[in-house]
Amino acid sequence: MIEINNQLIKQVLGIETDEEIHCESLGLIIDHEKQNILSFLDDQTFVADLNSSHNVSAIFVSKKLSSKVTSANIKKIICDDPRYSFYTLLNYLNKQNYKERDTQIHPTAKVDSSASVATHNVEIGENVIIEPNAVIFPDVVIGNNSIVRAGAILGSQGFEHKRTTKGILSVFHDGQVIIGENVTIGANNIIDKGFSDRNTKVGNFTKCNSFVFIGHRAQIGKRCLIGVGAIITGSSTVEDDVWIGPSATISNQVKVGRGARVTMGSVVTQSVKSGAHVTGNFAIDHGRFINFIKSIR
Repeated sequence: MIEINNQLIKQVLGIETDEEIHCESLGLIIDHEKQNILSFLDDQTFVADLNSSHNVSAIFVSKKLSSKVTSANIKKIICDDPRYSFYTLLNYLNKQNYKERDTQIHPTAKVDSSASVATHNVEIGENVIIEPNAVIFPDVVIGNNSIVRAGAILGSQGFEHKRTTKGILSVFHDGQVIIGENVTIGANNIIDKGFSDRNTKVGNFTKCNSFVFIGHRAQIGKRCLIGVGAIITGSSTVEDDVWIGPSATISNQVKVGRGARVTMGSVVTQSVKSGAHVTGNFAIDHGRFINFIKSIR
């Protein structure tokens, strides 16, 4: 890993600061999993979170908002566009840390001649079946006995673009798609790869019907059943044994608890408790939804 210090910041961004910067990684203000991070502040909404944070050691911040950073433990890097600085540095580090290795396909795997498998950073396990016209991009791991149906696309770049004063900045994805064992990826599924220390995952024995979309950094547990046309957006978490009905949508960063059920066509914008059953747009408790429908008929 590359240490984030004054020299690196000057080299990549041309920004100089009198404060001594020594950070281990980049992260968002609300990131509680990493320590000693460099983050950014361009929205006053996050000032309170920042000043109470034990994880942020340094911050890209505009001159206008710099006075709001009151924690003595957080060093300030004054810049015109904190968002641009943060994600430009993130792209640089992700690309520098990215390593290529030869693709590994187990001899028992069956890969159709019309399928496209990247020549690097792919691992395909025992007895895996890759059907016609599937596309396996780099940074994909497929566990033993799994099936990738026709036309599926695994490892595509996720939709992460930032509006900055210098235009729209696209974020380089350095993570993986990790498919467990005995998984079925349905025909024409699309699964984006992860970035920023969170891979996209599909757990053992989970089965996806056709036309399912799984966004970057989404993580799906074991033994889940996902209906046709379902959309599971970025950074969401679906725990074990969940049923997601056809054409349902799980919003970003939402958590669906173990054993929960999401009725077909539902739009889930808030986390769902384990064992719960939700229905509707926006999704609520299934019983409440049915009673409401009865009341208006």
